[in-house]
Amino acid sequence: MSDPVIVVTGATGFLGRELVHHLLATEPTTRLALLVRGRDEAQAKARGAEVLRDRLSGEALAAAARRVEIVRADLERDNLGLDPATYAGLAGRATGVIHGAASVSFSLPLEQARAINVEGTNRMLDLARAAECSFDYIGTAYVAGDRSGTALETELDIGQPFHNTYEQTKLESEKLVRARAGEQRVTIYRPSIIVGDSRTGRTSSFKVLYWPLKIFARGFRWAPGRPDAVMDVVPSDFVVQAVCHLRKQTGPSGQAYHLCAGPERAATLEQLSTAASQFFGCKPAVFVKPGLFVRARPFVDRFTFGRLKRILTSGRVYTPYLSLQLWFDTSRTRAALEGTDIAAPEVEAFFLNQLRFARDTDFGKKLAHADA
Repeated sequence: MSDPVIVVTGATGFLGRELVHHLLATEPTTRLALLVRGRDEAQAKARGAEVLRDRLSGEALAAAARRVEIVRADLERDNLGLDPATYAGLAGRATGVIHGAASVSFSLPLEQARAINVEGTNRMLDLARAAECSFDYIGTAYVAGDRSGTALETELDIGQPFHNTYEQTKLESEKLVRARAGEQRVTIYRPSIIVGDSRTGRTSSFKVLYWPLKIFARGFRWAPGRPDAVMDVVPSDFVVQAVCHLRKQTGPSGQAYHLCAGPERAATLEQLSTAASQFFGCKPAVFVKPGLFVRARPFVDRFTFGRLKRILTSGRVYTPYLSLQLWFDTSRTRAALEGTDIAAPEVEAFFLNQLRFARDTDFGKKLAHADA
């Protein structure tokens, strides 16, 4: 193909998938090139095609397929694993790069996380530089790491420690992006905890906040965390709409935007757990310090079984986020979105839709049968 394209990474992930469908629905002349990993060409094409089939069928699917090309690529290899002609051709047609691909594992060894998150970002920056096009980087508000108080959009590295290698490598990646601001057009987006669509609750990722919800749904009252922990939660449709709007603005290169609820609209863990206990018809949670919860592993291993045991064991990596006293300032984002109808809703305004979708799909186990 020779048409101009927006290059998108991370399209097979939850947020990337939402982004692809939003671009297709709201920009009818835009064409996309999705960079997809695969053991061979056929697998990459199949994974990319599945992104479209997730929401579309019939003529709508055929129309979307005509506007989307799937490029087998590997962010851990030089030139993205592409031959020189393909790389040059892609750079010659790219009108923008939206980089959302990353390992979101909290337990990956540091060097492995760097190979994906940091070096992958560096290679995508190189592609955007070769294309002389804009570079939009989807990071995370949790580059703020293990700190308390208010994190500003103008801040990045203030010497903060990290909860995991994900946070650390996302900060290192953002440093790379910022360092290019003088020579490339770059914009940084820092979402907080992303959940499903505000209206339908639809999500394909049941992590972080969904972990304590599973505990409530299984009737287990003890939960790690502080009742007053700040739960800055945003729905996927807000994040996608904000990215697609802000990437077209003409502010200074290197701007970072907190796509977060902010101090004005965040909730506490107690507020959300109360709503969840009422929804699932169980007693309110009894909160336990995360350190004690982790140290209770021998008890969990011995006295819990089956699905509950798997939930309690697998979710330990999320416990730090259930005790945070951290707010994200959103002054710059709110100013940039002023005059639009794009705004982060109050968490309690859309939380029941998240609970309903989680219940109806059994936290994703019945997702294939959920309504699109």
